[in-house]
Amino acid sequence: MRGAQIRELGSPPVVVELDEPDGTVVRVEAVALNPLDLSIARGVFYGGHPPLPYVPGCEAVGRAVDGSLVYLFGGGRGIARDGFLAERVAVPAELLLPLPPGTDAATAAAAGIAGVAAWVPVAWRAEIGPADRVLVLGATGAVGRLAVQAARLLGAAQVVGASRRAGAGVIGLDDIPDAFPDGFTVCIDPLWGEPLARALGAAAKHARVVHLGQSAGAEAPLRSADVRGKELRIIGHSNFVLDPADRNRAYLELLEHVAAGRLTLELETFVLDDVADAWERQGAGGKAVVTF
Repeated sequence: MRGAQIRELGSPPVVVELDEPDGTVVRVEAVALNPLDLSIARGVFYGGHPPLPYVPGCEAVGRAVDGSLVYLFGGGRGIARDGFLAERVAVPAELLLPLPPGTDAATAAAAGIAGVAAWVPVAWRAEIGPADRVLVLGATGAVGRLAVQAARLLGAAQVVGASRRAGAGVIGLDDIPDAFPDGFTVCIDPLWGEPLARALGAAAKHARVVHLGQSAGAEAPLRSADVRGKELRIIGHSNFVLDPADRNRAYLELLEHVAAGRLTLELETFVLDDVADAWERQGAGGKAVVTF
């Protein structure tokens, strides 16, 4: 069967012939790429990488033996052992999450890691309500775009997306204070680093900051006057710390909103032979899904 492998760190995956898997086999239909996959393949992920060469891909959607559509995630796939970027994979029954009939495979794959990373911080951790003024950092990325939509869906009084690259509907980091003359009450932060430190100057007293990523740096020079003087609450979130049952519940909640058109996902699909192009697109800030 065909699949893709990372042959050396820092290089994109290449298409190869793989051995057929043993056990309960799922026929893969779509594999979503994530910044996590690229970090692992560059050798910079704090959790390391599987032994080389390895099959990347931390999440996928496929057909189980009975023909039902299932979401695949967990078991160290794509992180500590071979991932899902292959035509067929052997998966323990406990990793199979059944999906509603009529679900689009590519959309369901794209809604996984990125979707949960947006939905849980907004809906569960920050508990956004109608009185909240919400700042979403990194708003041009897949997680940020979904977080903006989710905050609006939950009825926040104000939602502003910010990014180092201002564009349509997204302000620059320097414009945050002007956007929040009374201060923001919630910040959804996938960046950390210097951007968050700058943004906290515009926080309102008792604002909640939900931190979920470090794409701008592993350390942030936060000022004591901002954190202590405003009595800020900094709340951490990681998909990998979520209880599997909670993670599945969050994923299905989000997928229901996507299916109903209340939230939209921007994605681009690629066939396996174009996996290197998909890898490059994901690295440039898109949301790439490899389909079989």
